[in-house]
Formats: sequence, structure tokens, C-alpha cells
Amino acid sequence: MNTNRLSVIKIGGSTINDWHKSISQINEIIKMGNSIVIVHGGGKTVSDWGAKLGIRPEFVKGLRKTDTKTLEVAIAILSGLVNSKLVSFLNKNKINSVGISGLSGNMIKAEITNKDLGFVGQIKNLNINLIESLLNDNYVPVISPIGLNQSSINENDSILNINADFVASEIARNLKADKLIYQTDVDGIRDGKGRIISKMTLAQAKDLINSGIVVGGMLPKLESCINSMQGVDRSHIINGSDNSLIEIFKGNRTGTEIIN
Repeated sequence: MNTNRLSVIKIGGSTINDWHKSISQINEIIKMGNSIVIVHGGGKTVSDWGAKLGIRPEFVKGLRKTDTKTLEVAIAILSGLVNSKLVSFLNKNKINSVGISGLSGNMIKAEITNKDLGFVGQIKNLNINLIESLLNDNYVPVISPIGLNQSSINENDSILNINADFVASEIARNLKADKLIYQTDVDGIRDGKGRIISKMTLAQAKDLINSGIVVGGMLPKLESCINSMQGVDRSHIINGSDNSLIEIFKGNRTGTEIIN
């Protein structure tokens, strides 16, 4: 595994209908000599299935509030339906992949730090041994964002839902990846006048957050990019419905790039 050619790609749940576009680009990226780790979301699918069960989604600063019923749905959908579908699509396209979760190999240990969010965890310990083993065996790890509650008091709170943006950021930082890429359903981060910001520094990213320009679901993405900069060379926020992913690896500018 060459970390200089390693990228962590977070595929957002909002782009689930465009997975075929991402997978064809990932295939090309691997053929270029790159190693890939995939972290996926699935919030939209969780909300859709929750609605069928009469569960109404609630969000706090772009983060899903997770009660007991929502947690059960999230575990089933993220580590079951979404992860399995994505792995099957990848393998069908001759991309050797293995579906795992943050529970696998004691990868993610987390704690509840904001009770307003319910069973949502903040990562306290990350074990990348399993990810590195899969990469060394030329597999693409496909990771669902749940983790072990290290402060659990009973079996009902032993698993926590974790924002996939933060999971991708921590994995990229600990692997010292070359790139961290967020695929979303928008073209990038916009400034106060609605214009796409093609490139920004770490300091500029922090200013955008402090000024209140970046809100909603984009907020945890930008915060995750900032966090990853302790180990990652550059982060990108791009549209997952077009060819932006492969364009990054061809050296072309697309979406928003964050650098130190």
C-alpha cells in the first residue's frame, strides 16, 4: 500500500442513484495505480425506511438525531442494505471489495458527547489494522458508519450511529491519505454570494464556518475536511452525479478543494 496514492472517498447517501457513475470512475482510478477506501452514508435511505415505520427524521446542525427506533433502522440500512448493495455493484464491476462496518475488527470506538443527538457517537479511538490488511491484499474496504459505544451500560446502547463525514475524515487522517473526497449532490461550497469556491485554505475554511455562511449538511463536511488536514494533503467536496471524481485524479479542478 502506497499512501501517496491512497484516497478515501465518502459516497453520500444523497447520490445513491448515481452510484453507477461513481463506480465506473473508481474502476478507472484504481487502474491508474491508486488505492481506495470507501466510506458511505445512507441518510436518505434511512429516512425513507424510517418514514415507512412512522419515524420522522430530526436534525441538529446537519446531524441526524438518533433515538432507539432510528438507531435500529440505521444499523439495518447502513450495514445491511446500503453496504451490501454498494459492495455488490463494485464486485460486479470487477472491483474487489469487502463490506465492513466500524464495528469490524474493533475499528471504531465512540462515545455520546451530545445527548441532544441521542445515540450518535463521537470517535474516540480508531483501529486501522483491518483497513490496512484489506488494502495490502488489494481489496477496496467499504465501510458503514457505525461504531462501538465504549461507555455502553447495556446491550441497548452498545452501538452508535456516527456521521459518515467524520468517519471518512478520521480514517483518511490516520491512514495519512493523499486525498479525502466527499461526493455530494451539490457542486461544492458556495460563498456568501452563491458562487462556488474552487479552492480555499484551512484558514479560509474556518472563517466560512465562523461567519455562518456554511450551514446544514455542508457544515459537518467542512468541519471534517478541517480535521483531516492533520494527516491528509488535500480534501475535495464534489458533485457525485457527474465525472468530477475522475477529473480530480486527472489533475483538473472541480468542486471545492481545501488545502493546508
